[in-house]
Amino acid sequence: MNNSGQHRVDAGWDADQLQVIEAEADARLVVEAGPGTGKTAVACARLAHLISEEDVEPSNAWMISFTRTAVAEIRARLHSYVGDASFAIRIATIDSHAWSIHSGHDPNARLTGTYEENVARVIDLLKTDEDVADELSQVEHVVIDEAQDLVGQRADLIEELVKRLPSDCGVTVFADEAQAIYGFSDDSDGHRKGAAGKPGKALLDRLRAERSLGFETLILKEIYRTTSLGLRKIFSDLRKDVLDKNRHRDGFHAETAERIREFADKKGLKWTQMKVADFTRDDLLLFRTRGEVLMAAQFCDLPHRLRLSGYGATLPAWLAICFSDFLDPYLAERQFLDLWATRIENKAAPHYGPAEAWQHLMRVAGRRDGSVDMLKLRRRLGQTRPPVELTLPEYGLEGPIVGTIHASKGREASNVVLLLPNGAEFESAEDEAEEARVIFVGATRARTSLIVGESNAFRSSTLSSGRVYRSVNYGKATMVEVGREGDITARGLVGRREFTRDLALAGQTFLAKRADVVTTFKLEADPDLDWRYRIWNGDQDPCVGILSSKLTSDLWQILETRNQRHSHKPPGYVNHVRGQGSATIVLGPDDSDLETLNEPWATSGFVLAPRIAAFPPFFFFRRK
Repeated sequence: MNNSGQHRVDAGWDADQLQVIEAEADARLVVEAGPGTGKTAVACARLAHLISEEDVEPSNAWMISFTRTAVAEIRARLHSYVGDASFAIRIATIDSHAWSIHSGHDPNARLTGTYEENVARVIDLLKTDEDVADELSQVEHVVIDEAQDLVGQRADLIEELVKRLPSDCGVTVFADEAQAIYGFSDDSDGHRKGAAGKPGKALLDRLRAERSLGFETLILKEIYRTTSLGLRKIFSDLRKDVLDKNRHRDGFHAETAERIREFADKKGLKWTQMKVADFTRDDLLLFRTRGEVLMAAQFCDLPHRLRLSGYGATLPAWLAICFSDFLDPYLAERQFLDLWATRIENKAAPHYGPAEAWQHLMRVAGRRDGSVDMLKLRRRLGQTRPPVELTLPEYGLEGPIVGTIHASKGREASNVVLLLPNGAEFESAEDEAEEARVIFVGATRARTSLIVGESNAFRSSTLSSGRVYRSVNYGKATMVEVGREGDITARGLVGRREFTRDLALAGQTFLAKRADVVTTFKLEADPDLDWRYRIWNGDQDPCVGILSSKLTSDLWQILETRNQRHSHKPPGYVNHVRGQGSATIVLGPDDSDLETLNEPWATSGFVLAPRIAAFPPFFFFRRK
């Protein structure tokens, strides 16, 4: 057993933290942990203690978290505690654990079907399948993170899982009910989305109510994240108010916002006067809605990162730059180092070097002989959710992070600028209390300083696809989100129908040169390609790609909502489309799209894509 991190488990914990960390392996705990109390560190130390002191087999320990970002952080921290033993622990999101059970025990499992159908099938397997029961019988301990957000079907799933675990299997559940913001989303403009409501009891209520499950409650009280007196008051005093249901009345959201302003290090900033250039990579700029984030990003011509739902996992550009024309089945270390030296070093290098990059490749698709299996690498990177080792946590380039509160949940930053919405209105006291929790979560992302600003309240609309749009200039223009997942595909970058091989190569070469800089593109509708938009960077540069029909279809839907489908049409040209460098698209060896691509990409499966995240104005003109 590798105990390289054992000294980290033994030192520096307070009495409450130690009580959680050193609890018996079969204990069942609900740990109430407010912001800044070291929840993630204690969760990792708990697992490390169980492995090093209680002889829990790493492969029999599960860690279930709410987001892929949290999974990546937990995996990195656990490695610092227990070394390579951390790789054996099953650390994944709830959905990933569910799919593992589904695909491993149901020969008819498919990624098709609704989310509800797939979860229902997993719950059925938990209840009836003997092989699943055998698998669960081996589990010795489960840690569940961010449990306050588990409602509806996810709560059904975890409740059933806990019930089916062996009676001597321990469970440690971490939660903070002051941060329960499941009923709203980052694109809801402050209004509850019907599908995101709160059906049935939350998981915490279920675990506490079911005495036979044997849970007891422990509380982490001491705040470690910050020494700022104002932030400590938000983390403690304001948190008590947010949890106190007797205070949930008309005006509670405005009262909570005023308390946050009172405790902040600085207030009064207007987002219209704010420049992203005034901030550093240690700063996090938080808005309530995705429309506000897109507006802020659209008018920034400097590198920055987006933390926003709907953009998928981002793979770094160096993967495609190295492997777009690499056609061998296996990659040796010497070959990789040569590729890195000639194509990446001093050109498009990430914040790590070739040694760490090689370690990531080996961890994902390494062979016993020390080479990388390229087909395995493509299978894993071509998944909807590729391994976190090789994904980027944010969408964009190095610089400040601009995001929504929801997408930043569970994350923190040295300095946070929180833009509070003006004039929020609510349909019920319950909605108002939940929205107060949203801004509380935003305020508690700060470690060192909190600046509170005001965001101009404006209405944006969301299509069924999730794309945001809003009218500007008295309805003369419509700002439309461009760059969502699915807008750019491999076929739209190097497809045979769309490009000759030479033109595809010219576009890919351009994207490689611009891999880590901001580029402003323009779009041009092509009538020969069903009016899909070509992506250009000026008249002299090559076309770097063609947007999918999803955007064109959504533009017609916008006209439909305005009853203008028969009188107006989408524009032929669109300017001011911002690109934040380049990223990699990987197609697995069985992907049917490969046969539509030019060579060498049809064989290699690695394609460069512009990393577009834009909210440009579209001018819909009357038909002649």
